[in-house]
Amino acid sequence: MTIRWGSFSKGHARGTGRLAILALAGSVTLSACSSGPAPTPYPTPVPTPPAAAAELTAQQFLAAWTAGNFEAMWDLLAPADQARVGHARFLALHRQFATLVRETGLVATPGDPQPAALPPEARLPAPAPKGSQQPGTSGTPGASDTPRASATPGASPSGSEESVAAGPVPAMAVPVSLVFSTDLLGEVSLQRTVMLGQGASSWQVRWSPELLFPELGSDGTLALTRQTSPRGRIVSSDGTVFAMTRRDGMRVYPQESLAGQAIGYVSKVTADDLKTLSAKGYRSGDWVGRSGLERGAEALLRGTPGFTLLAERPGKDPVTVFKTPMIPGATLTISLQPDLQRAAEAAMSRYPRVGNAAVDPRTGEVWVLASLPAFDPNAMTLGTTLRGFPLAGPSQEQIMDKAVLGAYPTGSSFKPFTLGAALQTRTVTTATRMLCPGTWTYSGFTFKNWMRESLAGFRPWVDTMALSCNTTYMPLSILVYERNKAALTDLQSSFGYGQPTGIEFLAESPGVLPDAAYFKTHKRWTGKYSPYGPFDQIQLAIGQGSFLGTPLQQAMAYAAWGNRGTLWRPRIVLKATLPNGQVVYQSKPTLHRKIPLTRPVMDFVVTTLRAVVTSPLGTATNAFAGFPIAAAGKSGTAETGGPDPDAWFPAFAPMNGPTIAVATVVVTVPLGTGGDFAAPITRRVMEAYFFR
Repeated sequence: MTIRWGSFSKGHARGTGRLAILALAGSVTLSACSSGPAPTPYPTPVPTPPAAAAELTAQQFLAAWTAGNFEAMWDLLAPADQARVGHARFLALHRQFATLVRETGLVATPGDPQPAALPPEARLPAPAPKGSQQPGTSGTPGASDTPRASATPGASPSGSEESVAAGPVPAMAVPVSLVFSTDLLGEVSLQRTVMLGQGASSWQVRWSPELLFPELGSDGTLALTRQTSPRGRIVSSDGTVFAMTRRDGMRVYPQESLAGQAIGYVSKVTADDLKTLSAKGYRSGDWVGRSGLERGAEALLRGTPGFTLLAERPGKDPVTVFKTPMIPGATLTISLQPDLQRAAEAAMSRYPRVGNAAVDPRTGEVWVLASLPAFDPNAMTLGTTLRGFPLAGPSQEQIMDKAVLGAYPTGSSFKPFTLGAALQTRTVTTATRMLCPGTWTYSGFTFKNWMRESLAGFRPWVDTMALSCNTTYMPLSILVYERNKAALTDLQSSFGYGQPTGIEFLAESPGVLPDAAYFKTHKRWTGKYSPYGPFDQIQLAIGQGSFLGTPLQQAMAYAAWGNRGTLWRPRIVLKATLPNGQVVYQSKPTLHRKIPLTRPVMDFVVTTLRAVVTSPLGTATNAFAGFPIAAAGKSGTAETGGPDPDAWFPAFAPMNGPTIAVATVVVTVPLGTGGDFAAPITRRVMEAYFFR
């Protein structure tokens, strides 16, 4: 609690030490039937507690309030107010407010106490001196010398109003700033005055419901109403609507399964959801995002419900005491391009499990996030297609977006990184030639090329990259390791592997980069820890071992090869706009990092990637035959521990000044290779881009 007290004036402290009391006089009459003269009313002296004690009482009251200790607050109330309000009602009002608005904290800042007076009210008679008879009493021996506090203003202990005098009550007025932090109303700031009246021996808080809200009166209660905020749409830059809410309140997806995983879906909140979401204003019947952009951009799409706190009194209309405006959900404008997305999904359709990502190497905009098997979000809301045909409940395999959440070994598409590390560390030069035998043995273990392919003699890098020689790049990685153990893993990390890409509003897998730090915290298959070593380097050189990467990571990394060193942070939400035109979120191209390779090194590696799609030895030459744009890329055929590999092909085009980068993975395809299965899909997406 924050309490900043002003200081009392010394003159006031002395002035309140005594109270001037009005003397009441009465006439004396004689009566033949009376036994003596009638009692004469007398001034009622009231003990005056020290003014400094008022500070302590107010401090105790506010401290209890900030702590939510309503019982302690109750104990500080004047008995007259306790009798008038009642214990149950006092607690109920405070608890009701805290519960309705989801109060999370209170800061109370008192101002300078000021002298004041409460309206005249009946007070108890002064006690008679010990051993003397009080006028108007029977003088019965044993009568109490000290009167008891009356529970009802104007009533004496004996119930005789003639024994009580009325008069002003000295008081202290403490201005207080109350700032409530709430989940539903935000910050609620109130300016109130806490009145302290003099009791028999101390200051007492004079309380009424008006201290909370004047509109409560003496008999009011609080209520909270909510104005639901309409959920925003998800649209592409060309105006294609991917998600919207119909007039009947149903959330629908006009493009059905197109980009279904990236768009995601909503469903009604459950009782379990409300255990946490009710604090954010959710109620039964509300939609909440469950996957994709519907989940990641929930705060923007949902908007903010409006809340009205009402004072309700019997027989009267409710009165607003506090209100927050309803802010409708924003429309998301996203970077996905429907025509490219459609082309990717069509090209992927012959395979059951595929992921594809396409990005702009100049800005980091994400143009395609495609995943199969297909997912129609309408299955989760309508239960049917838009034409009314039943949709079966989707599996988790369908809902998962393989473009950002599917992490797989990348195979030989990692060889450019091995060559880049070797050139940058000057382990080799661009003129170096190496062997490409069918097999290669290291420390008693024999490694081989795909189908034991080989090249005769010492060959240039364009040949070994085009044919994808494991037996060239494995020994090359050992040479790099002997020169600098971390050079390869550091370079791969700089390209974004083993970490989130940073795309906003979408869940993503960081993948796995098995470097020295990784093996300090991850056990081997033997159940033991062991440091990064040569065999890890050999496997990582060709994208195997423990390595896992996503299509989006591959697309961004190859975009960085193409633009010669700029790794962008991918972005899919371009802006969020309220119905009134106000832009509440806008993204811009953001540099993630610069790749630590020289321009000559990057240029040379790109020439080897160009050979992959043009050389007679190239693994993707057939797939790109006749393609008029100078594309560059690398196939990858990754072992998966089973009989069927994962087939990869990331690429960019044109090779100089690229305007698109695409990465495709075909998951566990029988006898599949990256050049035969993934490369044609990548080409189809590029065709849709260049020739639309």
